[in-house]
Amino acid sequence: MSAALEIRSRWPGVAVVVAGVALFAFGLVELYVPLAGYVEGEGPDIAALPDRWLAVLTVLLVGYGLAVAGCTSYPRAAAVLAGVCFAAQSFTPVLPEWPVVPLLALLAACFGCVAVGGRAAPAVAAISYFACLGIENSVAGDSDWAFIIFVALAVLGPGYAVRMRRAQAARLVALAAEREAAARTDERLRVARELHDIVSHGVSVMVLQAGAAQAVLGSDPGQARESLEAVQDVGREVVTELRRLLVILRGAEAAPEGLPSLQRIESLAAGVRVAGGRVDVTVAGDLTTVPVATDVSGYRVLQEALTNAARHAPGATVDVSIDVGGSGLRLHVVDDGPGGPARRSDGTGHGLTGIRERVELFGGSVTAGPRAHGGFEVRIELPFDPEASASALSTTGATS
Repeated sequence: MSAALEIRSRWPGVAVVVAGVALFAFGLVELYVPLAGYVEGEGPDIAALPDRWLAVLTVLLVGYGLAVAGCTSYPRAAAVLAGVCFAAQSFTPVLPEWPVVPLLALLAACFGCVAVGGRAAPAVAAISYFACLGIENSVAGDSDWAFIIFVALAVLGPGYAVRMRRAQAARLVALAAEREAAARTDERLRVARELHDIVSHGVSVMVLQAGAAQAVLGSDPGQARESLEAVQDVGREVVTELRRLLVILRGAEAAPEGLPSLQRIESLAAGVRVAGGRVDVTVAGDLTTVPVATDVSGYRVLQEALTNAARHAPGATVDVSIDVGGSGLRLHVVDDGPGGPARRSDGTGHGLTGIRERVELFGGSVTAGPRAHGGFEVRIELPFDPEASASALSTTGATS
C-alpha cells in the first residue's frame, strides 16, 4: 500500500517531465521535418535556414523543454528561463509566436510558477510573461496587447486559483497536525492522572512495610523478612510503571477516584446498550492476573472503541473479545455498523489517535479499519514485557 501511495505522490512530477520531453520532441519535428502544408504562410521556410540558425533554435528548444519539465520543481527559474528563451527567439528569423512550442512553454512555465511557486512567484511569472511578449511585439512591429492580456488572464488566473487551493489545503493540514498534537498531549495527561494513584499507592505500601519490618526486626525476624520481600515486590512493580510512563508522570496531579478495570467491563457495555446497540463480551483467561497499568489502559481503550461504536454505529451489534495470555492482553472489538472513513476518529482526532497513543506507551500494536463485508473492527495487543514498554517510551522521546 505504501509503495502505491509513493508512486501516486510522484506521478505529477513524472507527468510534468514527460510533458517537457514531449514538447521538445514536437519542436524537433517542427524544425527538422518538412511540413510545407502546415507551415504555409506562417513564416520563413525553416528548411532553407542556415545551419547556425537551426543550431540556435535547437538550443532554445532545449530551454523550452527544461522550462516545462521543471515548472513544478523550480517554478520561478522555469518561468525566467522560458521568458529568456522567448525573448531571445524574437531576434531570430523564426519569431516565437510561431511555431507553437515557444508559446506553449511560456504559458506552462508561468502557470506552474503562479500555482506552486513561493511568495514572489506571481510577480516573477507576470514580469517574465509581459516582458518577453513586449520584446517580441517590438521586434515584430505588432501591438496586439488585448490578446496578450486576454491570454494572461486565461492562464495566470486559473494558476492563481490553484495557488489559493493549495494554500488552503496546507492550512488544513497544519490545523490537523495541531489537533493531532493536542490529542496526544491530552491523552498523555489523562494516563498520568490515572496511574498517579498506582505509583503513590505502591510507594505508600513500601513505606508501611519497611516500617513494620523495622519494628519487628529484633523480635520476629521471619515477619521482618516477609515485610522486606513485600517491599521488594512492590518496588519492582513501581519501577516498571515508572519505566513505562516516566515522561507523562511529570506534573501529574492527584485524582483520587476508583481506578477503572476490565473486570468492570459491563459498565461500558451498558452505555452502548443504552444507545440501542447490543454488546456481547467474551473473556478468555484470568483478568486478575493483568498488571494494574495494563488493566487501566485496556479499560480505557475499550471505552474509546465502544464509545466510537455507539456514536458512529448506533443500534449495531458489538462483539468484544478479551484474551489474557502469558505475554500480553489482546482486545478485539468488532461491530456490524457502517465502516467508512468517518469511523477513524471522533471528528477532533481523539478517537483512534488516543487509542494508538496509549497502546504505543506499552509497546503494543493497533490494527483498525472497516471490514470487507461491512462493519468496523479494532484489534489491540498490550504486552506485559517491561522491556517492550521501555522500548516504546524511548521511541516517544522518554528516557528511563
